[in-house]
Amino acid sequence: MIPARFLIEWAGSGFQALSRASNVCMAETLYRKYRPKSFSDVTEQEHIKLTIGQEIKSGKIAHAFLFSGPRGVGKTTLARLIAKAVNCLKPVDGFEPCNSCDACKEIESGRSLDIVEIDAASQTGVDQVRENIIANAKVAAAIRKYKVFIIDEVHMLSTAAFNALLKTLEEPPKNVLFILATTELHKVLVTIISRCQRFDFKKIGSKSLVARLEYTCKNEGFKVSSDVLAAIAKHSQGYLRDALSLLGQILSLGQKEISMEEASIIIPSSNFGLVWQMTSAVLGKQLDVAIGLVNKLADDGNDIFQFANELVEFLRLLMLARITGNWSEIDDMAAKEAVETVKKVSADWPVNDLVRLIDLLLTKKPLIKTTEIPVLPLELAIVSFCNA
Repeated sequence: MIPARFLIEWAGSGFQALSRASNVCMAETLYRKYRPKSFSDVTEQEHIKLTIGQEIKSGKIAHAFLFSGPRGVGKTTLARLIAKAVNCLKPVDGFEPCNSCDACKEIESGRSLDIVEIDAASQTGVDQVRENIIANAKVAAAIRKYKVFIIDEVHMLSTAAFNALLKTLEEPPKNVLFILATTELHKVLVTIISRCQRFDFKKIGSKSLVARLEYTCKNEGFKVSSDVLAAIAKHSQGYLRDALSLLGQILSLGQKEISMEEASIIIPSSNFGLVWQMTSAVLGKQLDVAIGLVNKLADDGNDIFQFANELVEFLRLLMLARITGNWSEIDDMAAKEAVETVKKVSADWPVNDLVRLIDLLLTKKPLIKTTEIPVLPLELAIVSFCNA
């Protein structure tokens, strides 16, 4: 029989291990930890911050906002900032939440009864809208000045639910704000859009993404090389939340100084050398060279779909360079190596050739994941272009 004291010690050590594991699992993700607490801290979206800030400062704030744009660029963050700003007891400069008063702390922690966040993706029915929004809106704010409804993914509401919400948006109760957010504006009824003040959010530029990542690394006590941060910005494609999530994975490697060698475990490696060779061969209609490169990719175990994506991205840069010549914009789109190459060779090929090749690749690319021979769709695109 095992002595009781050993059972107690074993149970205690097990509980401590479980607690440590729980702490790891519950660690706050970077995009939550560094969610902006003021308008000035929001990355880009300057036109939106300026307009809304002036409205709050003047006291002439709209009763309904519609935020549209891609995921992870600040729609929900800005909605929560508005909720704090209009209820803040001592706003800074007339519109910035102070983040120290009771109202700000209450809203920041998610404890406010007057801030109602609804995920329309899970509450699409008309009955849910009537119960959770319409009936609730008729009840005055419990403590704060404004009752704020934040409805995320609003395009997911049914037509009946939209129509039920419409009347409330037309004649909203006093001191009630509605903030609707969507990634698919075309699915929102025109009648809803017309009753809201609409703001279109944009993707975040690479330079702003890198600056935000540098700030995060500094605060977390990590030194991450600039090429890693540039690669994260490129792979996140303008989505700040995705960039911070990818950075979080890299920081979880546990090393205080991280170079591309360590980060390559997480970040897909670039095949730019092969991309450039393939571009030169195909546009030069060197069919045998191009097909040889495709088969080398397969033999070396490269991800054919990822390579096709990189090839299309590079061809797009060449096309934009020929059409617009806007180098500042192109610099913001790609890695330094790719941009330098584009500057050297962009004049070498006609725009029509670039367009036709991109079109062929976009047509064949989805087939890479479904065919039994992954390289075949890429081969067919190359043969079709070279033999035209």
